[in-house]
Amino acid sequence: MQALLQTMSRGLARVTGWVIIAMTTVMMASLILQVFSRYVIGQGFTWTEELALFLFTWVVLLAATTAIRDDGHVRLQLVVDLLPAALRRLWMRALTLAVLAFCVVFASSGADYVTQTMGQVSAAVQYPIEALHLAAPVTGILGAIHALARLLAPQSVIDGQPQTGGMV
Repeated sequence: MQALLQTMSRGLARVTGWVIIAMTTVMMASLILQVFSRYVIGQGFTWTEELALFLFTWVVLLAATTAIRDDGHVRLQLVVDLLPAALRRLWMRALTLAVLAFCVVFASSGADYVTQTMGQVSAAVQYPIEALHLAAPVTGILGAIHALARLLAPQSVIDGQPQTGGMV
């Protein structure tokens, strides 16, 4: 089970990395087109800003899931380094467990929100708004998988040696 979870986490991180790159590329093109249309043509497109906001939401949340996997979130490492090894391991496991709990709650409440807003559309593009709101449950599930993989990983991973398998 542990090996399967590690393989799944690694594969999901790799796919997520490529999705982030694609979404960021489209987002930047949309923003460049918005600036061009506004300052060169004299009238901005109505859809470019909304598309960029949609993609930005997904990119930020997806990137956060890969940071969970790679142990890339900001923390006070100085304080953690002062702890004895056994207490540091316990602390890192407790933090990972807290992240796992947060991701489960985020996925669950995000799914509820998607259900509540079903049928609504965005202002400019008129896409189903649940496409935007799905970012919460999807990234909650991804984050939970990565956190669970970290929790069940060999001790060296929890001790602060990041996992590999993302884009780099």
